[in-house]
Amino acid sequence: MNPLSRRHACLALAGLALAAPALAQTDHWPARPIRVIVPTPPGGAYDATMRPLAQELSQLLQQPVVVENRPGAGNIIGTQAGAAAAADGYTLTMTGMVNTIAAGVYDNLPFDIVKDFSHIGAIGAAAQWLVVRNDAGFGSMRELIAKARAEPGRINYASSGAGSTGHLLVELLQRSADIQLMHVPYKGGAPALQDVLGGVVSVIVVPPNTAIPHIKAGKLKLLAVSTAQRNPAYPDVPTFEELGFPQMTVSSWVGLSAPKGTPAAFVQKLNAALEASLSRPALRARLEGDGMTPMVMSPAQFSDLVRSDAQRWIQLTKSLNIKAH
Repeated sequence: MNPLSRRHACLALAGLALAAPALAQTDHWPARPIRVIVPTPPGGAYDATMRPLAQELSQLLQQPVVVENRPGAGNIIGTQAGAAAAADGYTLTMTGMVNTIAAGVYDNLPFDIVKDFSHIGAIGAAAQWLVVRNDAGFGSMRELIAKARAEPGRINYASSGAGSTGHLLVELLQRSADIQLMHVPYKGGAPALQDVLGGVVSVIVVPPNTAIPHIKAGKLKLLAVSTAQRNPAYPDVPTFEELGFPQMTVSSWVGLSAPKGTPAAFVQKLNAALEASLSRPALRARLEGDGMTPMVMSPAQFSDLVRSDAQRWIQLTKSLNIKAH
């Protein structure tokens, strides 16, 4: 062996020696339960999506995947906790489009949804539905808008918090329709919906899986959907675009993220487990039954989605001067 070849061989052996501990660590990960922070209360749309997914991930990763609800401040409290967690692959966070909206409506967020996470992959996307109590006094969007114009500030609407998807969409509606509603923010979607069902608040924007049981029970009425096409199960309900509000056409996505600096090998293994979970017919059927379309993305593709949506909502919220108060 000539001196140059000997040098290359020595460097290669040294590189393998340095890589061995990391490879061994990957082979033995996960060695204990994994925690997933869900930044909304139990019983909400995020929670209903994450719990069956956590069961699938537990089987694939051969470790318990435990859901920890950390609600508050439009998902900010739980997401901040996830960003600040150790980057060891044992704490994940359920992130979503609401985080990219928050980047535009809050001036001093305690985290950067683009830079402070190693994004793992998308879970799925769902429409947003504007619903009211059946006895609210308006049976269509046109009736709601007419009454809001006649009585500015008298009709109140609930949201899961300032800066949430529901908050932003109703703010867009107010500006587009030239109406004024009263915002009543809650610490999560579940308590907000409870007060709508109880007659405390009149209007709310929620994902389909939250609304469908109450629509079927005759307690809520669906007035408009945020998708580009009408929902086949409710063909008589118009889209926001059909009503003249194309900027409200949106599908709200959710996914899984890890703290920035989480080893790439762990992120890839989690992405593979996520993709395998979403390919299982029972879970897909459950998600689709809740009005969610499963999404399969690589970590790079999901990171690109987070980045592009953050840019989109920052531009839009600034142009409309929408701020969380």
